[in-house]
Amino acid sequence: MGDEINASQSHITINQKGERWYRKGHPWIYKDDLKKPTPNVSGQVVMVKASDGRLLGQAFYNSVSKIALRFLTEEPGVSVDRDFWAGRFEAAVEYRRRVVQDSNACRLIYSEADGFPGLIVDRYDTVLVFQVQSLGMERILPLLTELAVEATGAKTVIAFNESPVRKLEGLPQERKVLLGTDPGRLEITEGKRRYIVDFQRGQKTGIYLDQRENRLRARDFSRGRVLDAFAYQGAFSLQVADRAEEVLALEDSEGAVGLLKENLALNGVENVTVEKVNAFDRLKALDKEKQAFDLVILDPPAFAKSRQDVPNARRGYREINLRAMKILKPGGILISCSCSHNVTDELFLEILSEASVGAGRAVRLVEIRTQAKDHPILLTHPESKYLKCLVLEVI
Repeated sequence: MGDEINASQSHITINQKGERWYRKGHPWIYKDDLKKPTPNVSGQVVMVKASDGRLLGQAFYNSVSKIALRFLTEEPGVSVDRDFWAGRFEAAVEYRRRVVQDSNACRLIYSEADGFPGLIVDRYDTVLVFQVQSLGMERILPLLTELAVEATGAKTVIAFNESPVRKLEGLPQERKVLLGTDPGRLEITEGKRRYIVDFQRGQKTGIYLDQRENRLRARDFSRGRVLDAFAYQGAFSLQVADRAEEVLALEDSEGAVGLLKENLALNGVENVTVEKVNAFDRLKALDKEKQAFDLVILDPPAFAKSRQDVPNARRGYREINLRAMKILKPGGILISCSCSHNVTDELFLEILSEASVGAGRAVRLVEIRTQAKDHPILLTHPESKYLKCLVLEVI
């Protein structure tokens, strides 16, 4: 397999616009930034050249995708072989050993931020879940599976390849078992809590691992009466429940509500009331009812999956945050999240400011948080940062 993995020795030259992009350190080069003609070596590793003939490094190439080149290394002489990928797996595993505490679940590989462009691997105890989002990674998937098992001792590897990005890469959408047998469901730990991960019904690869540190931090702000809107499987509710008098969890997905109740029973938690309801509607009703809470948690799904969605997303975020601010007691805390990459940090702060004015409440920013450390942010790859989690206080 070593020869097959190595660079095809084909060369692709990028234009001046592509070179400017390259000099910024961004790991992608777009299709429009290539000089023609290009070789017919999609899915393989190619040498990337500047207009003056300088070798810039090696990248996966895909003639179909808008993202034509995904850089692997800036060292033209490095052999992109089994040892190359084994070294990157070793580094990724060691990094998680340092930054993940009190949980047997984490993001093991986070795409470009770990040097695996177009590959996500989540670890749930002895189960690994792959999301392959580039043709180059798809081509060496058997090797990646083998190396992942060697690095972790995993017993089962499954692929959740259902992202719309795969269509743009010319790849089919599918779910399949790569090693072992379908686990169905299992338990994971997060701090003192246990969650059920249902691989048939769960979002993403089973659960939202990116909020782990924010959920644990939410415990520090928990007191009195708590509202957890968009509760999903109840991970936030479970973490704040033992410091709250009561928690109201809102979720409109029947499957998620079922798992939420199972998770409450699994942990022996009895002070969480679950309502199967649309969170937008319930927030309005709670405002009309003059209900008051000490802590409100807003962790909605992505409202803006593309730039075209941003205007509607802005209205949606403003609405739920305005309602949340209105039902908070003086001194109450709002933990407000957005996982929409297309809603920037600056825009999210602007939306929250507008919401505070609309609610007629003075609100101060207590803390700015983002995704968990096992979802590292590559400074030259803005796309690797998407989660915003702000802690605010009504004064």
